[in-house]
Amino acid sequence: MSQITYADEAIGEYTLHRRPVPKRGMLQLAPGQGADGYGHKISTDICLRFSGEKRERRVYCCCFSNSGTCYIVVNGRTLYLKTHFQDEVLDD
Repeated sequence: MSQITYADEAIGEYTLHRRPVPKRGMLQLAPGQGADGYGHKISTDICLRFSGEKRERRVYCCCFSNSGTCYIVVNGRTLYLKTHFQDEVLDD
């Protein structure tokens, strides 16, 4: 089992920004989301930008049942977000 690595501890401070993803089909599902609403890599409407970088990274969610875990992928490495940071989204 691998250890959980959080984005702010591995790379540094970041801000979250709302960037809607196009939904598909009659059910208006996000990319990566199955018809049941669950998935391993569901694209969210949130992007993350580390301090000092111009690049934004899409936040994904692994969601099954009534629980989800948000994460980003940096150079093939999965970095998780702490729950209390997810409410600090900037609408710009």
